Amino acid sequence: MMILVFYPQIQDFYTYSVPLNSFTVEPNFSFEEDRIQKIHQDPDSKCFTTLNNNLFCYEKPKFQGETLLLSYPTGTNGIDGEMHLEPVDMGISYFTMKNATRVSGDTAIITFSDNNYRVGNKDRTTYEITDKFEFDTIVEKFDTFIAKCNNYEGTSVTIVQYLGVETIDDQDYFLTWHMLAKSERGIPCDYPEIIQHSLRHNFGEL
Repeated sequence: MMILVFYPQIQDFYTYSVPLNSFTVEPNFSFEEDRIQKIHQDPDSKCFTTLNNNLFCYEKPKFQGETLLLSYPTGTNGIDGEMHLEPVDMGISYFTMKNATRVSGDTAIITFSDNNYRVGNKDRTTYEITDKFEFDTIVEKFDTFIAKCNNYEGTSVTIVQYLGVETIDDQDYFLTWHMLAKSERGIPCDYPEIIQHSLRHNFGEL
């Protein structure tokens, strides 16, 4: 398996790094204000503290289909999102994440691909990735990246944070969760560049 080694260039700083600084992570859902306190007090819930010292808690995951577990983390900073727990032996497969392979502990290799990603119906396309790409990169717990744009203007993006591996009922799961971020400035929705550059970005809200 070939691992991508990415070397930034000066023009990339102005094209991607500067616009990334203008993005603000936003709440995804309309939860009650004291939701995190309720989850934190629930003995079946779990909490984690990110590298930016943000506390997030999530409820006991529920099955969505036969293998995918879902939960909804909420942070003391007001940020929330949707958590995916997918069996390690099946990998990760949503948005631009095509697969994941565990290396050891919480370290994994994620394969990114265009995945023929499209939002819309038979009559209308709201957003579509037309760039064809595929690459592998090593991720560690709390690595965070833009998985996709949500519009062609690049003013709305979906951020994914990798949370490593969790064992539930003797089954190992990859944990990832995603949330929204917006910017009036926007960013070029070029793939795989937007993923590669965001992997090095510090999303302080997370």
